[in-house]
Amino acid sequence: MKRHALTVLTLIVFLALAPVALAEQGSGGPGGPPKGAPAEMSASMGQHPGGPHGVDRMEMMHKKLGVTDEQKKAMRQMYAGFRDKTRKARMELASLKDEKKTMLIAAKVDQKKLAQIDDQIVKLVSEVLTERLKVKRDWLAMLTPEQVDRLAGLVAKKTFWKEMRKRHHKGRDEGF
Repeated sequence: MKRHALTVLTLIVFLALAPVALAEQGSGGPGGPPKGAPAEMSASMGQHPGGPHGVDRMEMMHKKLGVTDEQKKAMRQMYAGFRDKTRKARMELASLKDEKKTMLIAAKVDQKKLAQIDDQIVKLVSEVLTERLKVKRDWLAMLTPEQVDRLAGLVAKKTFWKEMRKRHHKGRDEGF
């Protein structure tokens, strides 16, 4: 019974952390650009833009905010620095996930080893996320006050419509 409980707990932790780790990889895997990367970066890596129907969401956002070519260039450079800084951690994450997957597929789950892998995954995801948030803050600092105001309006509008959709579907979920 205790062994079964540990296995279930491990799987729950794995399933809880998997989306976080996958989100860190972005749409292109460990070596590809993350979701929202500039279109030029996606195209240069042999990927097509990550938005709906082939529309790059980051490029759409740049147009809405009026981001200049100089700002785009600086953002690309910051992003390239982020990729370089986090490359080792992202590759280790991919390796750990493969190791964990192999262990689960083989049905030979070593709880101690699994706990060590999980601890390493948490550490690495935290590292990558810290760097990603720093890049986002740096990008925000590059925007002019007018661009920040436009961004605030877009975020508020998105939040409003997201809440409206949630309220609209709430009645359906409850059987009304």
